[in-house]
Amino acid sequence: MTKIFFLRILILFGALSFAQDSIVWNSKKDKIKIPFELSHNLMIVDVVFNGVKLKMIADTGSDESMLFSLPANDSIFIKETELIKIKGVGKNDLMDAYLAKNNILKIKQYTNVDFDILIVPNQQIDIVNITGIQINGILGASFFEQFLVEVDYDAKQLILHKNFKKSLKKLRKYQWAPIIIENRKPYVIIPVVIEKAPNNLKLLLDTGLADGLWLFENDTIKCESNYFSDILGYGLSGVVSGKRAKVKEVFLSEYIIKEALVSYPEKEFFKGLNITNGRNGSLGGQFLKRFNWFFDYKNNKVYFKKNQLFNLPFEYNMSGLEIQHKGSQWVKYEVTSLDRKNNEVDKVINFYEKVVDFKYELKPIYEIYAIRENSPGFRAGLKEGDLIVKINGRKALNVKIDFFNDLFTSEDGKQITIVVDRKGKILTFKFKLEKIL
Repeated sequence: MTKIFFLRILILFGALSFAQDSIVWNSKKDKIKIPFELSHNLMIVDVVFNGVKLKMIADTGSDESMLFSLPANDSIFIKETELIKIKGVGKNDLMDAYLAKNNILKIKQYTNVDFDILIVPNQQIDIVNITGIQINGILGASFFEQFLVEVDYDAKQLILHKNFKKSLKKLRKYQWAPIIIENRKPYVIIPVVIEKAPNNLKLLLDTGLADGLWLFENDTIKCESNYFSDILGYGLSGVVSGKRAKVKEVFLSEYIIKEALVSYPEKEFFKGLNITNGRNGSLGGQFLKRFNWFFDYKNNKVYFKKNQLFNLPFEYNMSGLEIQHKGSQWVKYEVTSLDRKNNEVDKVINFYEKVVDFKYELKPIYEIYAIRENSPGFRAGLKEGDLIVKINGRKALNVKIDFFNDLFTSEDGKQITIVVDRKGKILTFKFKLEKIL
């Protein structure tokens, strides 16, 4: 499975502020429904920031909101900025960032007229390459702090509730657990059985992490012997590596999740960062999406009940190939009579002086950006930088990036035939998906 790990930041100078009176509720109802797109287990929300349409991740695991890219050929007016220093996960050097105040953020009928955000310039955080969607930033704690926030993975909606009492009837159908709010982020303490006895672990509830469960190895938390080394995602320092294994059981109130996939990032990845006292890891999107949630920061509670995704198996990439979107290409097609209204049409005269119409479409280019050592794709002879031309009979330019994720997590022993362009040379490789855990 393609993985995303959002950069986590430590503010070293300055702090963001938030005021309740900056929120404008433009709805006559007591709740605001905000649709989201679920891609790679991440909730992507359409927002309008200072008049410009953006896509941002709704991220409970980030204390601050962040902007790291803009739509192509667009610009945003920022009124007040202050240069500060931040430190990113996986990188020891301090980086420049700009704290921008008094911005206007609109999401459906929700408006924040005094929205503070960190702008991180000159960083290669190109999430579009992995998700196929141009993501511009992260919605952090300020979005979750002021209201009861419902996360409905079934309906793919975030719902802000203004009147807590009106939600009580619905909440009776949910289980609940206490949460600890530290540095504006929610933590839960739950039992996890790694090999034998359960351990009570303090885990960050992190909707900005695509993986299901991350654990930090220490003297008491150790990866079991049955694991494989893998690429877990990206940090500021580049590719993040670690171990993948399974834990026997994860307990969430009366719910028991068996054989959950777990990742153990390399210790070097967190070198130089202050991890919240006692934190043992994170619960990310692959786990969280199996439940519908209510986040109640004010009363230090989280409510949850299982949904239609509850029994999904915890899948991982059995090919060893990590695919990313690597730009686009114009593709020329001959136009049928049904297509002739399209504006992108080129008319030429062929040898028999017959008019032939062509249209051009912008199609994606996909690249193998990383390969797990000793994986089926690795043993077949594929290499980083290979451009995918065709896979299992389908032209790569006609599929979305999620197609690769679905294919590579589909079935142990499934035959994969992949045609690639390696520096202008067309090569064909065959291998079978291989289940390790």
